[in-house]
Amino acid sequence: MSLEEKQQFLVDEIINKAYDSEDFTKYMDRKKENGGQDLDIWQMDELRQAVYDYQKMKNAMMQIVDDDIGFKKKIDCQKLIGTEIGNTNNVLISIENFDKKDTGFFSLSKSYVNYKIVTQPFQWAVTRRYSDFEWLREILTKQYPGVFVPPIANKTPTRQFSDAYLIKRMKFLEKFLNHILNSTILKNDKYFCEFLRMQDEKEFKSLQTASEKVQKTTKLDKVTSETGSIEVAFNPQTDNYIRAAGNLMTSLNLDFDIIMKQSKKMLQDFEVVSATMFQMGESFEMLTNHINQFNSAVQEPEKILKFEAVTITLNNMMIIWGRNFQNYVNYIQDNFRNFFKYHDKEISQLKEHLLLRQQSQSEYLKYKERLDLKKEKFYQLKEFNKWEVSKEILDELKLNIDNKKFCLSVMLPKETSQQNDLRDTYAYYNLSAYNEIKRVFEQNIDIYAKHFIKFADSQANNLTQMHVTWADIQGNLKGLDLVTQQDQKVQIMQQPKPKV
Repeated sequence: MSLEEKQQFLVDEIINKAYDSEDFTKYMDRKKENGGQDLDIWQMDELRQAVYDYQKMKNAMMQIVDDDIGFKKKIDCQKLIGTEIGNTNNVLISIENFDKKDTGFFSLSKSYVNYKIVTQPFQWAVTRRYSDFEWLREILTKQYPGVFVPPIANKTPTRQFSDAYLIKRMKFLEKFLNHILNSTILKNDKYFCEFLRMQDEKEFKSLQTASEKVQKTTKLDKVTSETGSIEVAFNPQTDNYIRAAGNLMTSLNLDFDIIMKQSKKMLQDFEVVSATMFQMGESFEMLTNHINQFNSAVQEPEKILKFEAVTITLNNMMIIWGRNFQNYVNYIQDNFRNFFKYHDKEISQLKEHLLLRQQSQSEYLKYKERLDLKKEKFYQLKEFNKWEVSKEILDELKLNIDNKKFCLSVMLPKETSQQNDLRDTYAYYNLSAYNEIKRVFEQNIDIYAKHFIKFADSQANNLTQMHVTWADIQGNLKGLDLVTQQDQKVQIMQQPKPKV
């Protein structure tokens, strides 16, 4: 290789990569017995190895500084491949209904429930069982370590098939699917896309069977990101945020538990109030019956039809009013109790997500502590034969023997490499936890706001409807002459059937 090519190689590897050229020149001079500044005496393979060794040592020295104030590094990984659903905005997933399937004569053990899932704007419609949701969450968790996967409803120890229970589960599962859409990585997953799109049941089962071969992602270069690289880091700022977020999540769980208990109390209160209103309606119905008995016993001019119209109207008023309060039971169940129950589960799942960070941190720190003690011993005793480095690197270390941190970072390279792998893994889970907690917190602000805007709209519409109802009641009571005519006589309303 020509002198010009060697010079260009050094420019690319030293100058363009921001290494100190004077320091590199001194390093190269020490590599040859009579000085190494003459490029002609260097073979290309020998030159490459010398540059590689120099870069490795300097990177190690730079790493020492990083460890003192924190750590930051970029790693090449798998680049995200978009899917149809991932590349589309304003996707909405709804579970429209459920269908109970009973395949056993004597036992519920063979019975199951199908949920109909519709995805807009694609107009995809599929049916999935609860076990399919379990499979989806498991495959997402397996493929994307460090990415928070939303929770699904717990699997109950006994099979429950009541409509009330299945409606609650259906809405829980719907939230799970829509919350996946909040993660760029998860919504672009091919299995998530096929879960929503694939209609043929046999084809879908084949997909699930094939997915059993998918290995859990453990290597950082196998992680998926939008750019094809990931940043891993730990520093006091992220540590402080994660610690504060953990405390907040513990408090949120307690707060949500109180809100759910209060919501349950509200449900009971409205049930009692609506039941009392229906009872009052029955009382007005009995009053109407007594007036009817009187009207049946007297002559036409003596009948008190206006009184009958009043009591019928009062009965209807209490039935309408009771139904309105009964509707509040559904409002509270959906908009408070079930809503906060899901987010309580989500926060609990997010706290479990932090365990990956804690486990990787503990593994890294234990290994580092043990290796640090071993290196310290070797350094103090100057047991160079145990440092496990090449003669060339050892000669360099002896020249820098007073630079203790540098020497410690270079000795025992295999164990140091393993420690660095553990450090990188911890740094990945640390920064992932930091970013995912921030993402979930920020997305939930929007979710909470939209949810309660929708709730406020429903209450505003409800008040508008009740305003019309009360106006009709007023009109009936003011126009008694009109409502007592035979062809427009007020009809008594029946109260709702009790819930089974």
